[in-house]
Amino acid sequence: MRCFITASMFGMCFVVCGASALCPKALSFLRQEVDTSTPQTATQAIPGPVADFELKIDPAKGFLVRRKGTSEWIESSRLSEPVVVGFLDGTSKIYAASKAVKPPKAKHTEDANFPEPERKVGETGRALLHIIVDDRGSVRQPTVDASTNPEFAKAAIDAVKKWTFEPARLNGQPVAVLIRIEMQLR
Repeated sequence: MRCFITASMFGMCFVVCGASALCPKALSFLRQEVDTSTPQTATQAIPGPVADFELKIDPAKGFLVRRKGTSEWIESSRLSEPVVVGFLDGTSKIYAASKAVKPPKAKHTEDANFPEPERKVGETGRALLHIIVDDRGSVRQPTVDASTNPEFAKAAIDAVKKWTFEPARLNGQPVAVLIRIEMQLR
């Protein structure tokens, strides 16, 4: 199956693999087990230098952020300011998609290899994951948030590790950004 990524406004991007798949924004510091039933909401405290915002993954809404010391969670794509949610390698800021950050563009994508046992029985596969696209356009820390089965989650991670991007930009400068990817194979 062939995968395509197209970018649209507000930091959203869409990945289409075969029948369909979509990728609204993502992140990549969470290391959690693959949930093969229902996607879970997760909150992450980012280590290292202090980030301006806290981050929460909502399977339905994508990345939710709140300024430290406040209680209201907002979709990062609705904000007009840069949203720093963590640091890569301890020093480089990681931004969540917002109106201030021009999203990365895919240069090279690899197809996920649909696991043979699931293909033989006609099972469909789905994986929701998030990654960091660093300031050079490389994929960092791919993490599965939910998947229909562990084999497809592994195939999705293996594929996305080979992807490359034109980096996201803030004020014309390349920056690391979170994006979210959903892959579906039938």
